[in-house]
Amino acid sequence: MDDNNNIKPKKSSTRAWVVFVAVFFAAIAMAIAQYKAIPLIPSFIGDLHVNATDAGWIISMFTLIGIFLAFPAVGIIKKWGIKVGGTVSLVFALVGGLLGIFIGTDQITIMVSRIIEGFGLGLIGVIAPSAIAMWFPIEKRGAPMGIFSGWQQVGIALSMFLGAPLIETVGRALSFGPDGSWHWMILYVLGMVILVVALILYVLIVRNPPQGQNHADVQGTAGVSIFSVVKIKNVWFVALAGFAFGIANSVVIAWICTYWTTTGALGTFDPTTVLTPDVLVAIQGTPDYGLANVLTGIMYAIEVFACAAFGILLNRIKKRRKFIVIDSVAYAVIFFLIFQLNFFAGIIAMVILYSLIESGFCAAMWTLVGQTVPDPRHGPGAIALFTIAIDVGMMLGNPIGGFFIDNGWPWWALSLLVCIAQLVAAAGYGFMKLYNEKGEIVKI
Repeated sequence: MDDNNNIKPKKSSTRAWVVFVAVFFAAIAMAIAQYKAIPLIPSFIGDLHVNATDAGWIISMFTLIGIFLAFPAVGIIKKWGIKVGGTVSLVFALVGGLLGIFIGTDQITIMVSRIIEGFGLGLIGVIAPSAIAMWFPIEKRGAPMGIFSGWQQVGIALSMFLGAPLIETVGRALSFGPDGSWHWMILYVLGMVILVVALILYVLIVRNPPQGQNHADVQGTAGVSIFSVVKIKNVWFVALAGFAFGIANSVVIAWICTYWTTTGALGTFDPTTVLTPDVLVAIQGTPDYGLANVLTGIMYAIEVFACAAFGILLNRIKKRRKFIVIDSVAYAVIFFLIFQLNFFAGIIAMVILYSLIESGFCAAMWTLVGQTVPDPRHGPGAIALFTIAIDVGMMLGNPIGGFFIDNGWPWWALSLLVCIAQLVAAAGYGFMKLYNEKGEIVKI
């Protein structure tokens, strides 16, 4: 009997990690679908004949539907489970990407395809962390949630590393687009391949935990409304933090390469040049822009491993709320400096510091959001509200950055914006309370 008791937890733990890998890969595939547009900003401006603000909106359209689908995602989990929900999300992303390839000939059609892709993001952003919470108890959730918190960083890093090289080599060789010049479509093709692999793995592997081993059982919970979580004041503090972080983070992701390229930090580009659409198009083929993409990719590649390390560390940290508040303040300082340092040594320092501080923040953010409600059955609802808040922030951040550029605002103005936003996030986390599985307030 003792032997059996010793064996079952081991098997359960192994299965949990196998499910985690499939869920994590699905989230990464979705992140690549989302962030493949970042290195394409000059291409959008050139081929679609738009300005920086409109290019920002093209990027943001991916998150638009996610804002409306977060709570329906909870309903899908409750009624059909995480397997059906994740499968549907990946299918939507595939359909949207295919439409982008075959009908994406102007700003409107590309935006429509991005919106359809965004259906997938709206679902997976809630379903994936809910699945992890189902398979892992709170005390062991730090490591998988820490690793999972790097899903978007993986997507950003791969998009940055692969974007320019694929566009300039394979893209030009295949001559995508209505006039044979839209080389950037190769990134859409890559995204489709990765999504197909993710879909196959998800369908074959992911399922609900066995009876009695579900640590966040939300399926079929009678009497628990999907929207009842909005009555819990605590989750709104975290939602505010997510919204503010979304603005700051998206501004940096979308426009840091443009800043590094056009301020003379990476070469001889004249920082006094007015950033017209023609200039923003012209920088894409320059060595500076390629190097800026690589440095951004390195920044987020570091985060992939640092998020996992911080996740493991969180299992040992007792004062988790204090940790995320302190990290948020440090993050605000980095946000202020990142659009200020326009010399190469400063960029390298930002790449390292930004990576480490954001990693700690993201690992704690995704680990703690499920603990902001006293009833675990409300956990997915809290994640949904948090996801909505981040998506709204990220949707607004990209075009706000483009608006600043189009209107000739100084870069320090963007620095001030993202710094203040992150300080608001720090305040939100400072007011939040955390609960254990019994619904008791814990001081962690």
